Amino acid sequence: MPTKSPLISICIPTYNGAEFISETIKSVLRQSLQDFEIVVSDDGSTDETTKIIKSFKDERITKIDCLQRVGAEANWNNAVAIANSSLIKLLCQDDIIYENCLESEVAALSSGDNADCSFCFHTRDLVTASGKYMWDPIRSDFPNRKYSLKDLLPQIVRSGGNPIGQPMAVTFRKESFQKAGCFHGEFAIDLDMWVSLLEVGNGLALGKVLSAFRVNSNSWGTELSKQQFEMMYDFNLRMRAKHPKIVTRLDSVKGRLKCFIRTCARRFASRWVFRN
Repeated sequence: MPTKSPLISICIPTYNGAEFISETIKSVLRQSLQDFEIVVSDDGSTDETTKIIKSFKDERITKIDCLQRVGAEANWNNAVAIANSSLIKLLCQDDIIYENCLESEVAALSSGDNADCSFCFHTRDLVTASGKYMWDPIRSDFPNRKYSLKDLLPQIVRSGGNPIGQPMAVTFRKESFQKAGCFHGEFAIDLDMWVSLLEVGNGLALGKVLSAFRVNSNSWGTELSKQQFEMMYDFNLRMRAKHPKIVTRLDSVKGRLKCFIRTCARRFASRWVFRN
């Protein structure tokens, strides 16, 4: 008799994530909706990451796939590939989801009214390594409704960043992901996928705060900020070239300026937050 698939798969790609992986998994296990699976794709960690994961004696952690340093792009794609559900949430190793996150997302994407949506997304908080909440000057709050590529892409480009959010803020249909193609790239790896998903279906904003993105010195470092600026600048130009009828020249110019401002703000914030 075939095993019933869970309502949603939580896919956690890891690499040397021992510091926070336990808290991340606990945030999933505390969910109000309990019909899920957790699958882990580990990119050759040399710390205690996999040992910590295996210490959770929960049958819903269905697979821990250990790879040999393939890089973030391949690791993210493998995490999705080994999932068994038709709904996918990619959750990075140091982020957390709030108690009613999965229940809200599954309910939204299971509604017949939202069958044309390839993904849903929500607002997220920012927290420090110690778990303290941070003010987010560039936070985006989208009202609860559907958004098409034509609705969202100009806003994304003009923002100079990723207003939809990091992976923990999104749940997508596996079928839509397969149509959109795999994750690719580096810093804009998630944003590129959100746009690809918009090319095959609508995005549904839930209008709720349902997760937290953990800011650390690695993600907010000066050198990485430079790389992020270059990648977002490239993303801006690519979207203008690919969708010239949706992204105007003015959208592109505003986005590049905003990208520069965001980079400066990120560098300033990293010095302030991590000065100790």
